[in-house]
Amino acid sequence: MYEAGNTAAGRDRGTAVPVPRMWRRPRGAWGLVGLVAAVLLGTSLPANAAAAQGQPVAAVQAAPAAVDPECVQPGNARLSPRFYWRNVFGVRLGEGVIHESSSPNPFGGRIAPGSTFTFRWRPETTRNPVGSQYHIHRVNLASVMAVADVESVTGPGSFAGTTLSVQETPPHKLGDTVVRFRIRPGTEGRTATLSSADHSLTTRWLFTNINNLWENSGSISFTVASRASLGCTSSSVLG
Repeated sequence: MYEAGNTAAGRDRGTAVPVPRMWRRPRGAWGLVGLVAAVLLGTSLPANAAAAQGQPVAAVQAAPAAVDPECVQPGNARLSPRFYWRNVFGVRLGEGVIHESSSPNPFGGRIAPGSTFTFRWRPETTRNPVGSQYHIHRVNLASVMAVADVESVTGPGSFAGTTLSVQETPPHKLGDTVVRFRIRPGTEGRTATLSSADHSLTTRWLFTNINNLWENSGSISFTVASRASLGCTSSSVLG
């Protein structure tokens, strides 16, 4: 019996008993670690939830301020200068017109800061001088841009400083150039003017430049007024 207990099999059975005991201790340690982690996770959840709830507030604070509604008292003043060329004998060589319009039209009326309007501009040569290669049309909008910012420009025209220009190449016809303006804050009481004198035209003709003559002259203007003086609270364009 004594010898049997000291056999290899007996020794194996004797040494096999402590093995499970060695693995019980880590499982107990891992259980303790899991308990601590659960407690820590439970205490961190309210803070994360509060942070998540705080995100929409930050997004609202970062949102841009609402834009004031349009406030325009439209006018009916328009300016469409006509031009022509003539030779030394006074005979007309060609002619055309500058089509201009605004919507809503502040010219002849009043407009409040923050409001917008579109300016449409389209030079058209109705009869070209024989031998003309191209025409370069320009309009200086410095007076308007002194009280308004350019928000967008679409069409064939482009700006260089305060001058809008376009090239017309016969027989090709130009489309409208549309400029969107927004009246700047702090410009109440100021007047913007557009006149025939703000227009110019240069024609390339037989390798030389010839200047045109303006058939009609005039000017149109609008005034920047406060919203209160226009009676605007939340309405848009006035009648």
